[in-house]
Amino acid sequence: MEPNLDLIILALLHGSFIAGFLLLVTSVMLTALLLAFSLGLVSILINDLCYISLLFSFYFETILKHNLELGFVLIVCKLLHHAVRIILASKPFLERKISQLKAKARHVTNLIDGLRLS
Repeated sequence: MEPNLDLIILALLHGSFIAGFLLLVTSVMLTALLLAFSLGLVSILINDLCYISLLFSFYFETILKHNLELGFVLIVCKLLHHAVRIILASKPFLERKISQLKAKARHVTNLIDGLRLS
C-alpha cells in the first residue's frame, strides 16, 4: 500500500470540491451574463420597435391618409359614373313603360266614358 494514501485521497477530494465549486460559480456567472445580454437585447428591440411604430404611425397619418381619401373619392366618382350610365341606359325603357301605362290609362278612361254615355 501507499504510505500516505488517505492524504492523497483527501487532497483529491478537496481539489474535486474546489473544481466543482469553481465550475458552479463559472456556470452561474455565464448564465447571469447570458441573461443580462438577453435583457439588453430585448430592451434594444423594444426601443427600436417603438421607434418603428412611431415612423409607421407618422406615415399612416400623413401620406397614407391622403392616399386613402383620394382613393375613396376616385371610387365614389367611378360609382357615380356607372350609376349615370345605368340611369341613361334605362331611361328609354322607363319612358316606354310610362307610355304603355298612359295608353292603358287612356283605354280604361275611354271604356269608362263609353259606359257612361250608353
